[in-house]
Amino acid sequence: MNRLFLSVWCAILTALASCQYSIAAQSQPSNLPSAIFVDPPRDAANPMRNEAVWIPSGGLLMNGVMYAAAGIRNHPTVLNIHGTPGNEQNMDIAQALRRAGYNVLSFHYRGAWGSPGKFTQAGGVDDCDAALAFLQDSAVGARFHIDTKRLIVIGHSYGGFAAARVAAAHPNIAALVLLAPWNPAQDIPLFTVPPEKFAAAAHSIFDDDEGRMGGYTDVDMAKEILAPGYDWRLETSAEAIKNLPILIVSAKYDSPDDQGTELITALRQVHAADVKTVSMDTDHPFTDHRIALEKVILDWLQRRISAKATR
Repeated sequence: MNRLFLSVWCAILTALASCQYSIAAQSQPSNLPSAIFVDPPRDAANPMRNEAVWIPSGGLLMNGVMYAAAGIRNHPTVLNIHGTPGNEQNMDIAQALRRAGYNVLSFHYRGAWGSPGKFTQAGGVDDCDAALAFLQDSAVGARFHIDTKRLIVIGHSYGGFAAARVAAAHPNIAALVLLAPWNPAQDIPLFTVPPEKFAAAAHSIFDDDEGRMGGYTDVDMAKEILAPGYDWRLETSAEAIKNLPILIVSAKYDSPDDQGTELITALRQVHAADVKTVSMDTDHPFTDHRIALEKVILDWLQRRISAKATR
């Protein structure tokens, strides 16, 4: 009798759990792209996979990982550029994009998170350029089924500054997404202080860089921005990227140097063809708006990239 009771009770619990799962799945907001919350069926012949890659830059090999999409068709492919020091790497965005059929390449600059060499901000821009060249290599394209006519660059914070520079040098990419893009030039007044206050000023801006950038400190960051010979203005890229589809997402509770304001103004002045701006009620890493961020990016990209595929 007890065994029968337990058997019936287990069956009831299993049915209830299944029902709750079904209700939860059905209750997902209908306006969200399904790739945010639904796993695609497994492609047994060519499944999704994570594959470690080594990306040549400056005579060294940077650490990277390809979030490879399923299937043998050529995929639109994203270069995912994180900020400094890389505490937020937007891997949730990478996973959602892969579920939607995109390859995503994430990597670490030279001198950051185990990549050899020494990091510099100017060198990081070169590293991003090298990563884009890696995606355009025919052997890499064949290995990961890359559609080189649909390469997208996404950059966050310092990565947004670097992404704008890379896009300016390669205006044939399919789209550019800037998340809280940093404008280093806006910080120059903060570092124009007496020598005895310089270290404190640098730490106030770059307080999370120590130990993560291969010996490159917060003071080094500030000194590089002040050093002559490099243009640290985000808006400098406006003219070269004006014909690209551009999405700029900012955060309300972010600092003024990460709002993209000067770039947006410059893009208007050069009559940029396709620029969408979105402001979210969150902070610099979009901490409590991650799903909303995925939705904005996926919705925007699907319209641009699908149109690109039909040309």
